[in-house]
Amino acid sequence: MKRGIHLFVIILLSLLISRFSFAQAPEESIFKDTSVKIGLGFEFFNRSMDTFTLNSDNNSWDKDEDGINLKSHFFTFTAEFEIQEGLSATAILGYAFSNLDSTIFRKLPFSVEMEVGQIKGLLIGGEIRKSLFYIRDFETEALGQFIYYMGTQQEWEIPGLSAEGTVEGTPSWMRASIGPVFTYRAFDYFFPYLSVNYNKLWGKYKMDQTIQDLKGSEDKKISGKSVISITLGAIYEFTDALSIKGEASFIPSKSNVDLGIQFKVMYTF
Repeated sequence: MKRGIHLFVIILLSLLISRFSFAQAPEESIFKDTSVKIGLGFEFFNRSMDTFTLNSDNNSWDKDEDGINLKSHFFTFTAEFEIQEGLSATAILGYAFSNLDSTIFRKLPFSVEMEVGQIKGLLIGGEIRKSLFYIRDFETEALGQFIYYMGTQQEWEIPGLSAEGTVEGTPSWMRASIGPVFTYRAFDYFFPYLSVNYNKLWGKYKMDQTIQDLKGSEDKKISGKSVISITLGAIYEFTDALSIKGEASFIPSKSNVDLGIQFKVMYTF
């Protein structure tokens, strides 16, 4: 988790430093050729997840029979910096809500199945985009993204007990994706695109239970059933500065197809 965040920070800083080190003349401002694009966005996805329980006997993770559907929606603020022509880096901050209902914790003092709805949290991440080549009206780019969701710790009472009992849960997940983006640029203001990505989502759900003098703690690991994502989207430029983006993602697995949608409004300085 921390290694992933640190890696993206290092990459972003390295790219910014490299951009400034190649300035053509000392008297030129280092920001002269650098465009900044800010965006406000919304994203929703539904992912089929496998769950795993830690086996204390051999310190390994055992796959549970039943998985869960992770549903999450979040609002983001992004700042995209064009480091050099065809290369940009984006910082992502957001506020998120994630639903991990039907997660079962079996090794606490008493087994519980979580049905608590949305859990709010913070979102942080980064994105790197690099233009590779053009073939007629088609542009091919490479896109990499990393997002980390850190849920807030919440406490719930356990119903149906003769004694007072509570559970405290703290979920977190990460999503890393990388792959090509194919954009059709024959139109003046409308640019449809297709992307096929390696898209990995994984995380943990930590639970603490207290029932009078009885206490227990259990970690649950979650992992997406599929890692291939197909995205269809388009960008429409109202003006040279203002544009909108919308896309739909499809993540097929053996049992079903998971869906995701995203909308973003962007303004270029």
